[in-house]
Amino acid sequence: MIPAKILAVDDEPDFELLLTQRFRRQVREGEFIFRFARDGEEGLAALAAEPDIDLILLDINMPVMDGLTFLARLREEQIPVKAIIVSAYGDMPNLRTAMNRGAFDFITKPVDLNDLEITIRKTLDDIGRLREIERQRAAAERARNNLSRYFSPNLVEMLAARDEPLGAVRRQTVAVLFADIVGFTRMAERMMPEAVVSMLREYHERMTAQIFACGGTIDKYIGDEIFAVFGVPAASSEDAANALKCADKMLGALECWNAEREALDEPRLAIGIGLNYGPAVLGDVGSEHSFSFTVIGDTVNTASRLQRLTRSLETPLVVGDALVGAVTSGASETAAALASQLHDRGEQALRGRTGMVRIWTR
Repeated sequence: MIPAKILAVDDEPDFELLLTQRFRRQVREGEFIFRFARDGEEGLAALAAEPDIDLILLDINMPVMDGLTFLARLREEQIPVKAIIVSAYGDMPNLRTAMNRGAFDFITKPVDLNDLEITIRKTLDDIGRLREIERQRAAAERARNNLSRYFSPNLVEMLAARDEPLGAVRRQTVAVLFADIVGFTRMAERMMPEAVVSMLREYHERMTAQIFACGGTIDKYIGDEIFAVFGVPAASSEDAANALKCADKMLGALECWNAEREALDEPRLAIGIGLNYGPAVLGDVGSEHSFSFTVIGDTVNTASRLQRLTRSLETPLVVGDALVGAVTSGASETAAALASQLHDRGEQALRGRTGMVRIWTR
């Protein structure tokens, strides 16, 4: 048990003696620790020396600095400690002033010691409840921050607001993005493992920033590959446009990074991005002990194949015709302008897929 630390601010020596005698058992058993000050200035110094003081027993009429001024200073300096007024000044104006300046409760002198103990314990219970609320708030904030390291902001907000998983598996139209580093496997063979991890972290950080900025959600990282979805948890008419804008931003971010790498005599990097748009199945999969939210289906598989096609076509971006069609029929002028810069490469056969897919490249 952590003892409650109580500061008594009172210029009467008898009050210190009264407290030490009345609460000697609680002090001996480590339940209470008392500190004493003779006026408001000494009280402020005591709080500065021991900021973990839980509770103040405060007289009103004292030399140097009275209790009402002391309460005003607590408020000005935003010192989060509760005070119980213990004073012979039981008139309503003084009590109202004390309460308006933040006093939690009051007891009049001569002190009823049983009432004093009840009031102290009641106040400490209230302090404990407030600290537990603050602890839970801080824990929730830490949990939210931890979630934000692994999920995009739109998913973090939804996860933080719900007491259950993301819901039953459902069908939804989404835009899918796959991106990875060209020649990463050969590059990693020549690098120390620590250098590989450092490079991947920087790559993921830069690319993920663009995905989140465009409203995308990271489904997963697979080595150097990034699998992102636009339209989760809720689909919108801008998902295809956002995915195309994101690809453009990712390539722009890569150029900036390559300029920094060249200045450090490090080799330039190239990435390949595949985009597709269409129906997919999404929802929680796994056991009750370990859920994973994922998106699966032909739209996803095709996007992955399009990303691999960037190698043979020697282009940084391959886009499925379904996504281009959704962009050009939409209202986003920026995305439409990006789509107009793409080149129609006709229908292509993709490995593992029986049907042909019309593609566009940058």
